[in-house]
Amino acid sequence: MKQTLQKALLQPNNTLYFLVSDFLAVCTVVSIISIVLETVPSLEEYQKVFTIIEYTAVFIFTAEYAARLYIHKPKRSYVFSFFGMIDLLSIIPSFVGVGNFTFLKSARAIRLIRLLRMIRLAKLSHTHRRDPEETLSVFALNVAIYITLLLFALLCMGTFMYLAEEQVGTIMSIPAGMWWSFKVFMGGIPVDTPLTMMGSILYVFARFVGFLLLGVLLGVVGNIFRTLLLSKKPLSR
Repeated sequence: MKQTLQKALLQPNNTLYFLVSDFLAVCTVVSIISIVLETVPSLEEYQKVFTIIEYTAVFIFTAEYAARLYIHKPKRSYVFSFFGMIDLLSIIPSFVGVGNFTFLKSARAIRLIRLLRMIRLAKLSHTHRRDPEETLSVFALNVAIYITLLLFALLCMGTFMYLAEEQVGTIMSIPAGMWWSFKVFMGGIPVDTPLTMMGSILYVFARFVGFLLLGVLLGVVGNIFRTLLLSKKPLSR
């Protein structure tokens, strides 16, 4: 059992590792979409569906957390690691069931970054031949990681804006907060002025995050073009 779990969670060169990573990624995406949509007033009639998705996801993530805890030695190396704490924070709110812990549940988006990073490491372990097609596949994963980072930033900012501005009626759902954040990230697009002090602080922070994301995007694109231009092998046969 322990060897199987190690293959599924710790060994990028194993087929089982890819299958488990893809399954956990799908579960994470579905869970995040459910968390976002359950804040939309017009979808209140589907609350029971969102609840089922939530507890199903929590069951799967709890099983994963227990499995990782079982195979790690020493166990505290996982418990007190960054992703270990994220994994724990993503399931605790559902077990507690008291208060509005939407912002903690939203931390599950960080799981996608880890899963994409795991897949990227697995791809890198297969690129010792420097096949151009394999190299482009790694580039695609880098772009996917950037898009995930962007979505995570939108989710976090949208969630915080929703919590800050919901009471004054400016932003009534997480999707509305995400759309507001996206316009701030883009820059130059008119947005509704926040009515709360926290909303104003988040606006300034969102502008800063937008600049950071632009810098990361330029780095990713520049690295791709630089590698392609310096490559001695043709990209097509």
